[in-house]
Formats: sequence, structure tokens, C-alpha cells
Amino acid sequence: MKKFLPVLLMILVFCGWASAQAPQSMNYQAVVRNATGQPVTSGTVSVRFTIHDGSATGTTVFQEVQAANPNQFGLINLQAGSTGGNLATVNSGNGPKFLQVEID
Repeated sequence: MKKFLPVLLMILVFCGWASAQAPQSMNYQAVVRNATGQPVTSGTVSVRFTIHDGSATGTTVFQEVQAANPNQFGLINLQAGSTGGNLATVNSGNGPKFLQVEID
């Protein structure tokens, strides 16, 4: 019994540590370019993230719009789900999901 209790405690701690949670946001990084292929290095761009269920044209299960300021190389770093949207509502275990990203 003395050896069983520490082993049981270790198992419980490991199970609590190993439990998975749905991510609250998803990192996204891109280089924004204009119509001639040059990096956009100033101003603000709007980025819309849309997640579709089942196919690229399937039902929209998530949508969010964010504003981003590109750096001197045109690089933007965003977190989808960090403003207004909630990625936890997307049932990722229920078939394939397709991410659509639009930049204006």
C-alpha cells in the first residue's frame, strides 16, 4: 500500500499535465505584397481569416477581421482568434477544416 499511493499520485499528476486543450488562437505570419510583387512596407492592411467546414467552399464555422501594420520587409504577424473570434467554437475533430486568408 505504501508503494501504491506514490504511483497513483504520479499517474494523476501526469494525466492532469497531459490533458489537451483547444487553442484559443492560431499564429499566422505572411509577407504582404502589392500587385507588382513589391513588399507593402507602410500603412495598415486588413486580414480576414475564415475557416470552412468540410471543403474550401463549405460552411463558415469561424470568421475574424484584423488590422496589421507590416514591417520594413512587408512582414505581418497575427494571431487568428485573438480579437472577436473564438477558435474554441470550431469542432476540429469533426472532419477537415479549410483556412481562407484574405488581405486588403
